Amino acid sequence: MSIVLVTGGSGFYGRAIVEAIRRRGHEVIAPGRPRFDLMDRASVDRAIATIKPEIVVHSAAYYGGLGICVNEPENVYYRNILMTINMVDSAARGGVKRFLAIGSACSYPGNIAGDMKEDDLWSGPLHPSVEAYGFTKKVQQVGLNAYKKKFGMTGQFPLITNLYGEHDVFGEYRSHVVAALIKKFADAVERKAKEVVCWGTGAPVREFIYVGDAAEAVARLLETDHTEPLNVGTGVGTSIKELSELVARFTGCTGKIVWDTTKPDGVMRKVLDVSRMKQVLNWMPPTSLEAGLEKTIRWYLANKETADARA
Repeated sequence: MSIVLVTGGSGFYGRAIVEAIRRRGHEVIAPGRPRFDLMDRASVDRAIATIKPEIVVHSAAYYGGLGICVNEPENVYYRNILMTINMVDSAARGGVKRFLAIGSACSYPGNIAGDMKEDDLWSGPLHPSVEAYGFTKKVQQVGLNAYKKKFGMTGQFPLITNLYGEHDVFGEYRSHVVAALIKKFADAVERKAKEVVCWGTGAPVREFIYVGDAAEAVARLLETDHTEPLNVGTGVGTSIKELSELVARFTGCTGKIVWDTTKPDGVMRKVLDVSRMKQVLNWMPPTSLEAGLEKTIRWYLANKETADARA
């Protein structure tokens, strides 16, 4: 089996990826800061030289919901591109054979009608609300192609839809929609609030995948020779209004849901076409949204103080 270096291995998605790859018998190493600082090229070079990984899975990222994308586009751009440049260049020059870079559905053009297919990835401009973050993910594909030509390093590029699950970031500023809603409704239950205010209109449709399933997809992809972009999702769209009602039910919140239409909706529909994933991985995510939400909410309520403190 292989030695696999996972960046961001202590994070929300990274820890699930580590577990999924280890279940397949690989030796997984996931060093953290200060020993392994992705913003510091010398630190990255030392890690590659010391660990000598055959495979790198780059899951580390500076990310968040619309709050960070709108308020910190320069940080999102700078930090993510610098981490990618350091990792891809050091890995290729250090003899790494395979580099899997975690992509995002945010990389798709903002004006796609219907479900998003891999062939549409470069067909138009990104939605302004996620332009900086989405572009830094597309840079990964360009880099992998370039270093394949020069060094022969195989690149893999899964495009992940919206994640949720245990160990997520639940604070309002950095959280994605599922975690943000879970905290919002759980807090409303504690306060016995009669109303819960949610962003936007509730009309946008999104796709959600349980983090354990998304990690399993990465582990399975590593066992294939597929090197083109690959959508990873459920192919099922759910409106934010429907999601909010599910979260309210599972948290036991009975307050009225009020929509703050002064806040942005973002792209109106973002659902992936997963037909290629089914073929390449011979697999579909087994966890339904209802089952995944129940597990996530149960974990959050049992660990609320710690989860709320995580930045």
